[in-house]
Amino acid sequence: EYLNNKALSDLLCEYGLPQYDVAYALENFVGKTVSNILLMIQMETGFSFPKDTVSRYIENARRLQKTHLKPIPDAMEVVKNCARHLKVCVGSNGERSNVLESLRLTGFLDVFSDETVFTKVQVPNGKPAPDLFLFAAGKMGAAPRRCLVIEDSESGVIAGKEAGMDVWGFTGVCPDKKRAEISLKNAGADRVIEHLIHIPSLLGI
Repeated sequence: EYLNNKALSDLLCEYGLPQYDVAYALENFVGKTVSNILLMIQMETGFSFPKDTVSRYIENARRLQKTHLKPIPDAMEVVKNCARHLKVCVGSNGERSNVLESLRLTGFLDVFSDETVFTKVQVPNGKPAPDLFLFAAGKMGAAPRRCLVIEDSESGVIAGKEAGMDVWGFTGVCPDKKRAEISLKNAGADRVIEHLIHIPSLLGI
């Protein structure tokens, strides 16, 4: 989230919109689609974005990913452990090419594949609408009531609950963990965790 939001805030600064810095982005943009963010800023400021804004954002994000992206501590171990017992997939509001590239750079394409990575381009509405999670569940052959969503954003928690799924909030990458915990709980998270390593034991696997 930090790298993606820095990529966007750097671009916004180039456009003469420095008020949307990384701190602001992390507080207000996490979990939202780039297109919705740009629309919100346009409504707030009246600024008309160039047609190549999204592609420039993608380029910025990829450049940062190549030099700075690292997996979250314990994430690989947890995902591989879960994958031995359960169906696992990715459901992201991110630009699909960026999502796949970030998974490749961090080694997660050893677990996930193009068929188990679902992004907002595949559904009518991204999060906080439930479309993406319901689409993913359908493709994975899983009933929504038997699905667990791990989310670090308020919009993602809302989407998961609207889809009829259990949702656990994750605060491990949030700068202000206590504030994030409150936000995720207020959005409807059934549980909030700070460390991924506890997930398998909590699931009984």
